[in-house]
Amino acid sequence: MRYHCVARPAGPRSCAVFLIAVAMTIPSPATAQQQLTFTDGDRLSGELVAVQDSNWVFKYKGQDVKIPTAGIQAFTASEPIGIRLTDSTVVAATVRPVADGLLLEMQDGTTRLVQPVDFAAVGPASDLKKLEPVIIRLYSPFFKFWKILASLGGSLQRGNTDENNLSFTLDLGRETSKDRTEFAALITTTKELDEAGETLSTEPRIIVSLGTDIFMTKRLFGSIGGRWQHDPTNDLQFRQTYSGGLGVQIVRSKATGLRASVGVGGRFDNLTTGPRNDRPILTTSGEFNQTLGPARFRVGVTYDPSLEDFSDVELLNSYDISISVFKRLTFIWSLLYQYNNPPPSGDEKNDLTMTYQLGWSTE
Repeated sequence: MRYHCVARPAGPRSCAVFLIAVAMTIPSPATAQQQLTFTDGDRLSGELVAVQDSNWVFKYKGQDVKIPTAGIQAFTASEPIGIRLTDSTVVAATVRPVADGLLLEMQDGTTRLVQPVDFAAVGPASDLKKLEPVIIRLYSPFFKFWKILASLGGSLQRGNTDENNLSFTLDLGRETSKDRTEFAALITTTKELDEAGETLSTEPRIIVSLGTDIFMTKRLFGSIGGRWQHDPTNDLQFRQTYSGGLGVQIVRSKATGLRASVGVGGRFDNLTTGPRNDRPILTTSGEFNQTLGPARFRVGVTYDPSLEDFSDVELLNSYDISISVFKRLTFIWSLLYQYNNPPPSGDEKNDLTMTYQLGWSTE
């Protein structure tokens, strides 16, 4: 095939631009194996590397391009590729367009007619095991779907102490359609001073929480959890809080989450200078999180009044902003507000901890 350039008043520059545009439309031999055709007739030559929800991820000139399946007219793969379909069928097949869709031609000679929306995952034809669907059951497979974030930085504390110190945070989470498990630990260094300004103690402040939810329906879940706190600046040698109840998942998507729960439990305080204080509690909590591009916002609140005296209450408010800065490196700013009435130490009811950290995540 020959391409002719016709001279126009714009001069030789228009001819050069035309030739460059034509060259870009000619697939190179390295990328001609797979070709994608849009519903408007445009074409791309490259490699189908993934399927994400209702989008195909197509590698074109070294870049991953997301293409909605609704905009795909045809697809050709002259060499076998691994494909998992939405009905969980896994095959190694070549693909070519036909009048009614895409024809998969398997190595044993069988064929199957599918549509672009029928693709659930793709991979190398030589390793179909990786494309096998994961069967999700309650807490199974347990070692899949975990997300980890570990971060280190500084902290600013106000209330029963007035200090700027170091902080360390560890968050682990696992969520499927059947269950959700969350673990969080916050450790901040502290320094307790006497009236003369001399150091009395350098014990760290530690707050650890662990909770799990079991989904009974798409929205309704049962919840059980605990929180443990060691806070020498607040006269808490060890506080244990346990609760169980029911919750509602109001919104649940990849970008947005909103949930609320209510239950009963107990709060058990071992004080540094006073008697042990145990009481049953009503526990209510809510959480909202939103992902916007590289940033994630989270707001959580827990309100735990005593069932014996509703003025005896613990309130926790938390605010987090995490921003991906480079690959798995993340900047995290968080604010934790804790209100205790009556305060364990008999001093300040309000404690505020702000942390600013750099972390590493598995996402």
